[in-house]
Amino acid sequence: MKNITKFLMAFLCLGILFTACNKDNFDWDAYYKEQAEKQRVQDSINKKRVEEQFPMIKKYVADNQLQNVQYIDSLGLAYQILTTGDESSYTYSFNGNGGIVAPNATVKYTGKLVPSGTVFDQTEEGKTATFNLSKVITAWQIAFLPKSITYNGTEVKTGGITPTGLKKGSKIRFITPSPWAYGDTDQKNSSTGNVTIPAKSPLDFTIEVVDIKN
Repeated sequence: MKNITKFLMAFLCLGILFTACNKDNFDWDAYYKEQAEKQRVQDSINKKRVEEQFPMIKKYVADNQLQNVQYIDSLGLAYQILTTGDESSYTYSFNGNGGIVAPNATVKYTGKLVPSGTVFDQTEEGKTATFNLSKVITAWQIAFLPKSITYNGTEVKTGGITPTGLKKGSKIRFITPSPWAYGDTDQKNSSTGNVTIPAKSPLDFTIEVVDIKN
């Protein structure tokens, strides 16, 4: 099992930890200040992108005549719950160290570019894909996680958007701005080198959860 625990900071720290773990004189205070400044800059970029793209997402919803759409203004995100799923099939939880236990989700999905609606990725007909929730983009984590999880008798907010999170049989469609997807970086086909997702692209995902377990 893997845990979702401050994953953005973990990625930033990983490289330096490998090189600095044996250095007694490493200046951790300076390092953490540097990371905090990088995060401040990234937060500013994310805020700008959300402000730029949220109107585009709302127009995309209207142009495609999507019904029963809910918006998370602070994230610039729109979503539809298409099927709630089996509430008893999975329970999101924390481990003993306070990290969220990241389940393995078997899904069928389609990803489209916004505003063109061009499909950039999808599971093959009759097939599924399995992902660990710690390894997917932020938008997927937001979609999967419940709004809060009980930990030591206290409700802890997780950043999720639905009360109970996605379960077996759940189906959701969400349109996310680029900060919670691939940000300002082009995504390319590993074989051809062609750009499949341009930088700063909002994305439209539909995910059906076939199974979910630790």
